[in-house]
Amino acid sequence: MPNTPIRNNREPFFNDVPRGVLALGGSLFVIEVLLQLLGLEWRSTAFLLLAFFPIEFSTPYKELFFGQNFIMFFSYSFLHGNFFHMVINVAIFFALGKQIEEQLGPINLTLIFISTAIAGAVAYQLFSSENPVPMVGASGGVFGFFGFLKGKELLYRISHRLSILPFLNLVFGLVILHIILILLHPTIIPFQIGWHGHFGGFFSGLVLAGVIKR
Repeated sequence: MPNTPIRNNREPFFNDVPRGVLALGGSLFVIEVLLQLLGLEWRSTAFLLLAFFPIEFSTPYKELFFGQNFIMFFSYSFLHGNFFHMVINVAIFFALGKQIEEQLGPINLTLIFISTAIAGAVAYQLFSSENPVPMVGASGGVFGFFGFLKGKELLYRISHRLSILPFLNLVFGLVILHIILILLHPTIIPFQIGWHGHFGGFFSGLVLAGVIKR
């Protein structure tokens, strides 16, 4: 029997990515690339205008533009500390966001990302209000995706009377991992871990799992 070439039916990666994930994830990538090209001065300006700074209510922060104190609760999620920080968040964003958009569509995907990012900023405000370091990064929304998917799994387990021990083990593991990362700063890890945003995003994702339906 003569040898015949085997046709490769695998689609290019971006052909399999839903449009909402590609638009949001692509914007995170493009913004970081632009800041890399434009240099430190532009990055510093972007941080000053769009990063999340905890609001000191006793001495309110003077807005640099109208609505900054509200916009920064979400705009910070489109900025990253460096290229590597962005790559990690975008990779996880694509992996988790693809599952959510395929189930719920681009509108719900966007709503989950926005609301969990805001929840991450609220958690940073509550737990680190005196921290002068601004928060940046999409990890609040990314952990929101993670919390949402695990929340759906938890609801499934409860409704089918299955053990929720895997979920509890996951939460315990996340807590221990963050404690280790916090203890390693700044001796081994030179940057701060935004556990506040992770916590706020994950918890709000759990809540949204019971609210947003298919």
